[in-house]
Amino acid sequence: MSNYYCAFLFLFLNLNVLKADVSNKESEHIDLLLTRTGAGYLSPFPDNCSLILNDFADYAANFTKCSILNARPIRICEKCIEPYMNFHNKYQELMTVVVNGTSCKSVFISHDRLDAILEYHDNILSIWNKAHCSDCYNWTTPVPVLSNETIHFNQLFNETINCIVKYINPSSNDTQIVCDNCMQSYLKLDSFYKTLSADSIGTDSICMDIVDSMNATRSVWSKSLNCCKIRRTPEVIFLVCTGIISVLPIFYYLVLRFCSPMRDLPNVLKRKYLSRSCSTYNLFIDFKKAV
Repeated sequence: MSNYYCAFLFLFLNLNVLKADVSNKESEHIDLLLTRTGAGYLSPFPDNCSLILNDFADYAANFTKCSILNARPIRICEKCIEPYMNFHNKYQELMTVVVNGTSCKSVFISHDRLDAILEYHDNILSIWNKAHCSDCYNWTTPVPVLSNETIHFNQLFNETINCIVKYINPSSNDTQIVCDNCMQSYLKLDSFYKTLSADSIGTDSICMDIVDSMNATRSVWSKSLNCCKIRRTPEVIFLVCTGIISVLPIFYYLVLRFCSPMRDLPNVLKRKYLSRSCSTYNLFIDFKKAV
């Protein structure tokens, strides 16, 4: 009996050892699959590539935060240039760095349908390009600096806003003093803005920071301060001329209807019709008598 007991105990211990070995091997296989890079390697990602990716994620987050905080009023181009350049440069590094024969691009980019890294890059680049932020800067220098046009616009813009703030009286609805004293500053700003683009709107070619500043200034000038009264006279003249031109066809018709020989035309036609009818009837009578 004791021999059977010893044999059973021996088999039980061996089965546990075999089971532990199988579990360890399965765990090793799972670890290998988890560390597989997708480029044919059964090893972890290169450390340098992982560091670059981590920095890229931080810079993408910094630009996203900056663009959201400067969305209204729009100052993305001027306030977020540093986060954007860091993001852009780190992406270029991610695309070009090779570690021990393995490029970081081949490790992280275009391995699945989601392609999150490339998607985030394209979204941020889309915001930057949609705002035409590059048009705010001079890119001929090693580090981008604001262009002369942007600097000059900002000077005129600040001059106009400072003038409005100086002369406006919050306790009074009379804004005429603001209009009189700041008219020249506003006109210079508006004229310079129009030179920045071939068209008068400029939304397709001017840095969005400038477009937003100009739109806000025009809104304050015309709606809040009501300084565009000078435009009312041409508008009244235009409306009067439009009304006169619209009435002319009706007037012309009435003149023809009541003040010209055309008014007798129906009677003339009626007499001609009766005359023809009588002539036809007489001919018919004469023909009948002759027969």
